[in-house]
Order: sequence, then C-alpha cells, then structure tokens
Amino acid sequence: MKMINEFVRYQYKQYLLSSKWVIPFIVLLAVFRVMYSILPIDVVSNFSIMSLVLFLIMVGIGMTCQGIEPEVSEQIIILRMQSERKYYIGQVLFLGTLSGIVAVICLCYPVIGHYCWYGKMLFTRNIHVSDIIGGLLLMFASSFLGCMLGAIFSPRTIRESKIRFTVSIACALISLVRIGIVAEVPISKYILWIVPPVSDVVGWFMKEEYFQMGKIIGAFFILMVYGIVLAAIKVEWSRIRKF
Repeated sequence: MKMINEFVRYQYKQYLLSSKWVIPFIVLLAVFRVMYSILPIDVVSNFSIMSLVLFLIMVGIGMTCQGIEPEVSEQIIILRMQSERKYYIGQVLFLGTLSGIVAVICLCYPVIGHYCWYGKMLFTRNIHVSDIIGGLLLMFASSFLGCMLGAIFSPRTIRESKIRFTVSIACALISLVRIGIVAEVPISKYILWIVPPVSDVVGWFMKEEYFQMGKIIGAFFILMVYGIVLAAIKVEWSRIRKF
C-alpha cells in the first residue's frame, strides 16, 4: 500500500509538470464564468448541471492523463512494484483523488462566492449542509465515472487514435442524452444500459428544491458502481494490452 501511495503522489507530480491540465482548467474557468453570470440561480439544479459538466470534462482528462508517463518509465515502475495490477490500480486511485479535488473546487467556488463575493445573492436561498453533502457526492461520483470512462479509451488500451476519440465522444454524448433517448424510445433502455446513466441519475434532482439524502445516496451508489466496473475493466484490459 505504501508503494501505491508513493506512486499516486508521483503521478500528481508528473501530471502537474505536464501541460495536460491546462485546457481542462481553462474550460472549467469558462464554465464558471457562464454558469455564475446570471443571478440568482437554484442551488440543487446548479450543482446537478455542474455534475454533468464535470462528467464531460473528466472524460477528456481520463483519456489524456494516461499518456503522461513514457513507456520506459512505466516498465521500470512496474518492475519496481512487481505487479502490473498494482500499477494500474495506482492509476485508478490517482484519477479518483483527482476527481475528488476537482469536485471540491467546483463546490467551494460557488459556496464561498455566495457568501463572500456575491453578498448572498448568487443562489435563490442560503446553502444548507445537505446541499454541500449532496452536491459533493454527486459531483465526485460524476467526475469519477467520467474519468473511468475516459480511461477506458486511453492510448494504452485503444491505440488507434481515430477509433479512440470517436468511440469515447460517442459514449460521453450518449451518456448525457440517454434520458432523452429512453424517453422517446423506451425499448432503447435494453441496449443503452451499458452506457453510464449519468443523465438519468442527475435528472432526479433537476427540479428539486432540496437534496434528499435517500436519493443522493442512491445516485452516488449507482454512479460509483458503474465507475468501479469501468475501473476494473481498465485495469484488466491494460494488463492484457500491455505496451
């Protein structure tokens, strides 16, 4: 476990030294600019929409950040860890903690802004503890799921770039509009179950005034199960594909 923790910290250093975080960071700033330009906004629906945005951004991060490590360095690290599985599990943990950091930032920005920058005028009401807990769980689960979906289509697992980008974008977009497709064509749910139901789950909260803990726990569980399944596929697929 100590070796995996050291590897996760090493991955952070490598990621920060690379330029792969720049574009997602700029996109996130642009999202903040757009989402908080018209006041006031509803707390629950805002956090729900941000969860969908984070899902999409993190798909891109999951795809690109797997390429920060040169193949030679990967081979050396795997030899030191004496386990390919530990190495790829370490990558999943890195993406998981990165998802947590991004979720905290996206929650803290509007919460702090509501009280410090906007004079309690950003949201239509004051923020409750349930809003913070519900928003954080929903944003983290959506971010983690997006990261794992992107990681499935990393260069290490699918080497053909055109196929990789086409399939990943298609999966991400279908995930975002899945609720609409199923509503129009109910029979499609028997096919689209394989696609992460992020739009279905987040849709539970779009018209809610407050987060209900029963619903938020159910949503967190569903999204995390999909994310963990994708993480397991990513680990085993990477072991099979090798370099």
